[in-house]
Amino acid sequence: MLALLALCLFAMPALAEDEPKGLMEVNLSPKPAPLAGDVEKGISHLFSVLEDRSKPLSVAEIQPMLDFVVNVDADPKDIEPAKRFGGRGICLRRDVSTDLTRILELFYNPDIPNYLLCPAVLRMSGWHKGSEFLSRTRGLWEELPGLTADKPVVVRGREYEMTTPDSFAEAYYGYDLNRLMILTKFQGKNVLISVSQQDGKSDVGRKGAILDDTRWDYFYSGQEGLNRGLIGWMDTYTYASGSVQVFVEQDAAAPRSTVFLFKWLKAGWAGMNVVQRSHIYDGTLRYVRSFSKVVESRDLTPEYLADGLKSVLTMPDARMNTLIQEYARNFERRFKDNPKLQDSDYAKVIRDGGYAEVLDEKDRRSVLALEKLKSMLGMETLVTLGDEAPEPVALAPQTGQSDQALEVAQHEAVPGS
Repeated sequence: MLALLALCLFAMPALAEDEPKGLMEVNLSPKPAPLAGDVEKGISHLFSVLEDRSKPLSVAEIQPMLDFVVNVDADPKDIEPAKRFGGRGICLRRDVSTDLTRILELFYNPDIPNYLLCPAVLRMSGWHKGSEFLSRTRGLWEELPGLTADKPVVVRGREYEMTTPDSFAEAYYGYDLNRLMILTKFQGKNVLISVSQQDGKSDVGRKGAILDDTRWDYFYSGQEGLNRGLIGWMDTYTYASGSVQVFVEQDAAAPRSTVFLFKWLKAGWAGMNVVQRSHIYDGTLRYVRSFSKVVESRDLTPEYLADGLKSVLTMPDARMNTLIQEYARNFERRFKDNPKLQDSDYAKVIRDGGYAEVLDEKDRRSVLALEKLKSMLGMETLVTLGDEAPEPVALAPQTGQSDQALEVAQHEAVPGS
């Protein structure tokens, strides 16, 4: 029965390899070229160092991988890494208009949770207490002036993440992962390598909806299952995932940096993997586009963002709850006519501002942190986060679909990534 459902799922036109359901245009070759063997060997070495703390990092082992990342000319989307963690993988390469210092000050700053740097794919994130990353007395960006190729900086940590609804079945998941961060020099360029591997099976998938991916507006029902009719009842999980992300500072003066991502994912039900390469690639496109929007904003300094988030983290509960009630009413006003929320269960959740009751304290601070980020970027928000009393935000209902939160200390984790 499960195999038949999986077969039917893949047979649906919207989920074919060249026509994935989602918001991004993905056109991957049905016969991708294999990744070179010496590059694969370097990736395997990185995961072995992540998994075994006693194993030393060999810079020589990863040089072919770095050479590929730094010097590949063509778009690598039609190159497929070898299968890992029970799932297929993808390669994505994009340039962003910023230097590595800024990326580190924003993305690897213990005062700024990394989900706010990629809000299209992460709803929450945080470093677990006891992570080596949190015990550092220097920021990673402070290591750059003295960085050398023969003495890389190696840091570890353990994180918690919760995703936004995916573009495949609009489910969202929470899980833990282990991370290895390496700062080094390659061909005279500053390089950050970030290696992650999911630690165990995720929480069961829950139903959500992508309402406006460009404005990072998402719905989280709290209900288990998928937002897909015939299989909506299924308990789904992300069973395993891994990534090697490389940031290469190409030009600090311009500035310009390359973001290169190798990623693998196994997810589905009853132990079966139903994830196609196009689904993974679609998610990485959502990631890199939201990441670029944040890190390329010249008005958003690390200090400005950290101070703004502190105001959310230290906000009294009474103030937080008042703001969330305001948010829930405005959410209903804007999205009640959206086709994705016409389902009777979803409509009941948001009716009369009831969405506030679905959001626990972590969710609430997550919502407000994202709204704070939006306001700092000059984006439209659903709630006012100044010192003044909150006022209703006049928003027209939205019915169409267009092109992710503070994991606070209550989860045994502290903000950052």
